[in-house]
Amino acid sequence: MNGQPTAQGWTLVAGYQPVMGTHLELQITASTEREARSAEAAAVAEATRLEGLFTVFDPASNLCRWRNGTVGATPELQDLLGLAARWQTATGGAFNPMSGILTQRWMRAVHEGTVPSPEELADLVAAIAQPPFAVRNGVVVRTASCAMLDLNAIAKGHVVDLVAQHVLANHDVSRLVINAGGDLVHRGAGAVGVAVEDPYHPYDNAPPIADLVLSDAAVATSGRSRRWFEVDCHRYSRVLDPRTGSPVSHTASATVVAPTAATADVLATAASVLSPDETLTLLARVDLHPHTASCLVIDDRGRQHPSEGWPASDTAQRTTSPHSASVASPASQPAGRSARPTEDSLA
Repeated sequence: MNGQPTAQGWTLVAGYQPVMGTHLELQITASTEREARSAEAAAVAEATRLEGLFTVFDPASNLCRWRNGTVGATPELQDLLGLAARWQTATGGAFNPMSGILTQRWMRAVHEGTVPSPEELADLVAAIAQPPFAVRNGVVVRTASCAMLDLNAIAKGHVVDLVAQHVLANHDVSRLVINAGGDLVHRGAGAVGVAVEDPYHPYDNAPPIADLVLSDAAVATSGRSRRWFEVDCHRYSRVLDPRTGSPVSHTASATVVAPTAATADVLATAASVLSPDETLTLLARVDLHPHTASCLVIDDRGRQHPSEGWPASDTAQRTTSPHSASVASPASQPAGRSARPTEDSLA
C-alpha cells in the first residue's frame, strides 16, 4: 500500500489478496489522505461482503443456500440472476450460467481418459438450454435444479461495478480504478492505461498486443491460454461452448471494453466461445444505449479481429503468432494495468 499527494488530491494505490479468489488492486484519488484511506476500507469491505453473497465455494453464501432452496435470494442476488438470464438470451446461449455441468463432465473425462460422446454432450446441452429459474412478480424462483448454477463468469465484474458505485456514492473520490484479476473499471477524472496480454506468450513477459487508454469504462479478457483439459495425452481448451458442449479451439483470447465491468466480463466470456465473426455481429447487435462495447479477438492463428470502435492506440502495429519468438516486455507505466485471460472464478 502506498499513497502520495497529487494535483487532484491524495492518490492511494493498494493491493489485497485473496479477494474474490484473485488479486484486488485499488487506485483511489480523494480530497485528503484520510478520505482516500476511508474509501479504500469501504471498497475492501464491500467486495468481501458481496463475495460472501455470490461465491459458490462457501455453502453458507446466499447463492449456495438459494440454490438448494433453504433461503430466498437477497436483492443483490436477484439482480445478478436476472442479469445472467438476460445475457444468456442476448448471447444466444454463448454465456450460460449452467455450463458448470459441462465442465464437470470434462473433468470426469480427464480422470477416465475418454472424451464424452457427441450424444452425451447433446443431451447435456439440451438440459441447460434454458435457465433453471424465472422472475415472477419481481421475485426469482427456481424452475428446475439449480445445484450446478454458477455465476462466476459475470459475478466478478458485477462486484467490481457495485464496489465502484458504493465508493463513489459514499466518499469524496475524484478518481477510482478497481482491478479484480483483470476485470477492471475506471471512474472519475483522468484515465488508466491497460496493456492487453499476448495469449500465446502469457508467461514470457512478452510485449502486449495492444495498449488501451480507458476513461469511465471497463475492460475484461477471457481466453484459453492458461487453461486446458488433458484427456488421454491430448489437450483440450477449458473454454467450453454451452451450445455444443465441446471445447473451443478457434479463439485464443477476447478482450472487451464496455461501459460496465459486468458487461465486459460476460461479453468476453461469450466472445471466447463465439467465432470472431459471430462476436463482431453480437457487439453490433447488443443495445447498450447510449453506450457501446468494443472488442479485440485473437483467433487460433494469431490473427487480430478488432471490432468497430476498438480503442487500442496501436493494435494495427502489433502482430501475434503462436509460433513467434518471445521478446522482453517494455517497462510498464505506473498507471498501466494488464488485461489477461482469467479463470472466471469468484472464491
